[in-house]
Amino acid sequence: MKYDVIHLKDIYPVLDNNGADPTLEILVPNVVGKLKKRPSMLVCPGGGYEFTWEGEAENVAFEYLTLGFNAFVLRYSVKPYTFPQQILEIACALDYITNNAEEFNGDPEKNAILGFSAGGHLAASYCTMRNFPEITEIIPEPKAVQAAVLCYPVISADMPTHKGSFEALTGKYELTKEELDKFSVDKHINSEITPPTFIWTTSGDTAVDPINTLKYAAGLNEAKIPFELHIFPGGRHGMTTGKYGVVADAKDPTCEYISVWPEYSRKWLKSLFDI
Repeated sequence: MKYDVIHLKDIYPVLDNNGADPTLEILVPNVVGKLKKRPSMLVCPGGGYEFTWEGEAENVAFEYLTLGFNAFVLRYSVKPYTFPQQILEIACALDYITNNAEEFNGDPEKNAILGFSAGGHLAASYCTMRNFPEITEIIPEPKAVQAAVLCYPVISADMPTHKGSFEALTGKYELTKEELDKFSVDKHINSEITPPTFIWTTSGDTAVDPINTLKYAAGLNEAKIPFELHIFPGGRHGMTTGKYGVVADAKDPTCEYISVWPEYSRKWLKSLFDI
């Protein structure tokens, strides 16, 4: 396997915002012979826009590596860096992945994005807001993604929500009605840029209310964008892959129950990407 970590600001100076230093971890298999081009999965860990959590990073990338993807983990900028810095970092990461697809035996037209919790909000933001002027004035043509996987995502800035994520993202403790609408990504779903989406959560999530997932699914349905939705019974926030060695309570039957979601997503992605 090839493993590398690059500092995106070294390649994209536009990201060098008062010390911001997003990194992209690259996990791709060594190519032996003429193998089929692989799709790519860009992983965005959660952490309330205050950190990027280890439990939703490399271990998830390895899941998709074994499922037939090239895998990348973006350690995006967090508090005190605010919108639109994080979406710009996504755009540059996808530009790098696409432009270097040949080196990675990747298919430049088969890119997916995955996010957990606040990282799910970031992934969904890219899938709904990358054509906002704050983005296109700096990066005129952000690369498209062909699929998204959202895991117990923060979606709406309106209550019930994960208020801390929006405080960190905006640098504000109180948002106006216009700002609440702007950062509620379910309000910006559109068939021109929003890709087919696999989305899941647990009914027992008390940190990010499952209504967030339902709002996004409803928006996809209204826009007639294909999606697959799973709400697993019970469970808590931050269960990541549900596997032993990743979450402390992985022997809990609920963890075993939700641990099938990567394989479910692979089957869904196979219908899009012919993996």
